[in-house]
Amino acid sequence: MNHLIRLVYASRSTQASQRGSVESSIGSILAQSRRNNQKDQIGGVLFFGDGYFFQCLEGEESQVLQTYARITRDSRHTGATILQNKPITKRLFNDWSMKYVPAAHEVQALLKREGYRRFVPLEFSLPMIEMLLDYFQRAQAGEALPTIAANEEPVRKGFWNRMTGWLRA
Repeated sequence: MNHLIRLVYASRSTQASQRGSVESSIGSILAQSRRNNQKDQIGGVLFFGDGYFFQCLEGEESQVLQTYARITRDSRHTGATILQNKPITKRLFNDWSMKYVPAAHEVQALLKREGYRRFVPLEFSLPMIEMLLDYFQRAQAGEALPTIAANEEPVRKGFWNRMTGWLRA
């Protein structure tokens, strides 16, 4: 019997970044992930911002854990930390590939609204991680992502404020 899981982790890039562009190292990570994930029937999403990788892997538990173990040995990043690891009955990211979501502006708007200054996923609350996954799933599906007006006040990090802020979007 297959046990599907969703594993979300974050890590810090060891490469110098060029603001606003997908670097060649990210391109090679995506190409390698797509080859391996197709074979292992793993889907997911990768986002890179402010020097941090944020990645979601979905699939059969043993395959996802083997993939994560391999990822932690990659010298292109350091400090890989699991932010979420849970059983699932349905995938958010249906195909067996790795999607890169170029939603930097929308993610920055979400961060601002939620009271975060930078994309530092190791500091994110579990509801914030869920919001990001929802954003990325919607972006993958080609849906428009909500943004906030430039003059809107950011929502503070309190649980109720986060939830009501998300509902306003």
